[in-house]
Amino acid sequence: MDFMIDKIRKEQCVLVLGPELNIFENNGLSSQEALIQELNIHENENIYRYYPDDEFFLFDEAYKRTLICHQIKSFYQGLHPNSLHKLLSEIPFHIYLTVTPDSLLQKSFDSSDFAFQSGYYKRNKDPHLIKSPSKKNPLIYNLFGSVESEESIILTHDDLYDYFKSIFTQRSMPEKLKIHLQEVKNFIFLGVPFDKWYMQLVLRELEIHNRQYEFTRFAANQSMSEELTTFCLDQFRINFISQNIPSFIQKLHKHFRPDELRQPLSEGKDQLERVRKLIRNAELEDAIDLLADILEDTELEDVILQLDGRHRKFKKRVIKGVLSLENQQLTENQITDSLLELIDEAKKLSL
Repeated sequence: MDFMIDKIRKEQCVLVLGPELNIFENNGLSSQEALIQELNIHENENIYRYYPDDEFFLFDEAYKRTLICHQIKSFYQGLHPNSLHKLLSEIPFHIYLTVTPDSLLQKSFDSSDFAFQSGYYKRNKDPHLIKSPSKKNPLIYNLFGSVESEESIILTHDDLYDYFKSIFTQRSMPEKLKIHLQEVKNFIFLGVPFDKWYMQLVLRELEIHNRQYEFTRFAANQSMSEELTTFCLDQFRINFISQNIPSFIQKLHKHFRPDELRQPLSEGKDQLERVRKLIRNAELEDAIDLLADILEDTELEDVILQLDGRHRKFKKRVIKGVLSLENQQLTENQITDSLLELIDEAKKLSL
């Protein structure tokens, strides 16, 4: 444990989270199991077939996939972080990789007012622009897409094929994240489904099978067969610890001093991180208002006021119905990009 703590402190350890972390405290189901129960797959007319071993669907009409995506998004949006998410958000990891499409960890960071950045796999699109991950500004990255974007969710074998075609050509992952993953030598896996063949391919893509004896990897899972445990040890040098996931997280958390645990944003420049938080939550109007307050009586005051006027005109055009959905999304993205650029400029000021 002391070795892992030291590597986390030095930003040399990545945390990888799987669906077992999201065990529902009231019924003992993982989020994936609860989702399947919610979809009622045997009676759901939009699902042509479900493959439980791979946890993928088959749809006979494209619109049915869209309807299922809507159900899945509603399901995950209704979930709330549990006590384990809170503990993990306080531990000063610099990179969190999740193999589930939910934003539970992001919600936990938001509720505690912690600074963070996030990203996810985007099908056939340029990867997210991120800053170099650090303890002060950690990255939460959804390896298999996010419910934030219907196109990024991997639901079928065709989706998975597109995913691997993208990551094998190194198109989908942010460059700074790839560099960090190539440099880091220590991983902790919690509740990751190692029994899935595609998960084993992802481990190889992360080059965890290379330089086996230079890496240190620990994992905790609620249920692992002896055969699979041996396979993971032989192929990836992953060592499974005896504690269950909650016990392991609690023990890990207790090894850090209170001043080492992640702290809420403070006043001053950290106010800019609150603006980022509003942008992440698609609350552009509130983000502009807060940034206008921060930049009052500075050289950037006119810039934010111009952006505010631009956003107000945009909202009026949306209300009038003169913009297509595509143009709405384009304009909103442009305003968001302008806000993010202005935040970077604001950080250079003595606020």
